Formats: sequence, C-alpha cells, structure tokens
Amino acid sequence: MLTSACSFGFWHPGAAVSALLLVPLVADGLVQLCTAYESKNGRRFVTGVLFGYGLLNLFLLSIVWVFHWGYALGLRWKAA
Repeated sequence: MLTSACSFGFWHPGAAVSALLLVPLVADGLVQLCTAYESKNGRRFVTGVLFGYGLLNLFLLSIVWVFHWGYALGLRWKAA
C-alpha cells in the first residue's frame, strides 16, 4: 500500500477501476457466507491485496478531490 501512496502522483487508476478492484473480495466473502465453500490463503491474499489497493486509491482520490474543491471554494471567496 505504500507503493500506491508513493506512486499516486505519477499514475493511479480512476474511481471506477478502483471500485472494481473491491469486487473480488466482496464476491468471495458472499460466496463463503452463502455456501459451504471456504477459500484458501492464496485466494484470500490476492483478493485482500486487490481490495487494499483499490480502497487506498479511492481514499487518495477523495483527498485530492476535496483539496481541489476547497481550493476552488477559497478562490471564489477571495474574489467576492
């Protein structure tokens, strides 16, 4: 996750791609909840990494969006 935070300024997936990265963990959890299936450690690791990367990207995107929104708001208040 440190890699995602450090490389966020260079390239990052958009919100839609980041949201799609959350789906495998949720799907695996729902399948385990509704059936007798139990995933192994390898699958849990992969889905957890994807989920963590997607969630961190969504968090960083929200921080950037709020910063830009606040900056634009400040410029409007300054001009008024």
